[in-house]
Amino acid sequence: MLKLRKRLVLAQRGHKLLQDKLEEMMRRFLVMLKDIDSAKEGFNKKSSAMLKNLLYARITSSKNDFEEFLSGISAKISVAVSTERIMNVKIPAFGVKEINIVKNYDFFKASAQLDVALANAGDYLKSLLKLAQLLKTLDILSCEIERTRRRVNALEYILIPAIQDTSRYIMQKLNELERGNLVRLMRVKEIVRSH
Repeated sequence: MLKLRKRLVLAQRGHKLLQDKLEEMMRRFLVMLKDIDSAKEGFNKKSSAMLKNLLYARITSSKNDFEEFLSGISAKISVAVSTERIMNVKIPAFGVKEINIVKNYDFFKASAQLDVALANAGDYLKSLLKLAQLLKTLDILSCEIERTRRRVNALEYILIPAIQDTSRYIMQKLNELERGNLVRLMRVKEIVRSH
């Protein structure tokens, strides 16, 4: 009985902690949804600007010249990948360490829009990485929310009621034994008095 009581207290404390964790993760999940919406909007704006610049550069030059310009571009991108923790859940953190774009094409033949597109490539990649980080974090957080919800439900609807039922059963048996012992003592007392 004492072990069951300790287990019940532990299960109730664990249930409360998991419930608090679930509520906080849900709050952060909703905040992250808003962040994703703003990140998507920023990424879409940068994508459309990049595509406009590249399209204008393509239109103002011949196909062969444009392909020659693109083949003359070399880029080196260094990305930093680390992890952070939200409610003891590991999430990825991406950052751009270095973007190095080398332009090896004739600047007099190429459109200025191509230079603008290459100049904005760093911001475009940063917004892409930010969006990827937020989406991956959202995915990981949603899996963890689902797992935590299952644990909370298992504690609330299965383990805690089972412990309480077992505890009630043991208490009933102990009360029954106590009543039986009391009846025996009273009988013994009667027998002793009658002699």
